[in-house]
Amino acid sequence: MMTGLRTAFVAAMAAALFSAPAAMTTAVADDDAAAKEPGCAKLGASGDGWADIHNVCNYTISASVEVDGFDPSCIQIGPGGVGRIGLDPGDVPYYAYVC
Repeated sequence: MMTGLRTAFVAAMAAALFSAPAAMTTAVADDDAAAKEPGCAKLGASGDGWADIHNVCNYTISASVEVDGFDPSCIQIGPGGVGRIGLDPGDVPYYAYVC
């Protein structure tokens, strides 16, 4: 009886050890993919009432910027282009994002 339990325990531990590295490898691969593919919208220069958004991708995007309160409406920006978005007085853009 004890030999059967020991065999089952060893088999279960072996299965757990072999499956853990595969799960960790998958998680690392997903993190690497996310790091290599940043968003297309990048915040550029800004001033009182405006902010520039750079489209770093090779296709047209819609983008806006994050501010305190209501975010401005999205604007379209062509591949590799820069779009200027209007802000309310006192708004400070934190980052740009694709809508």
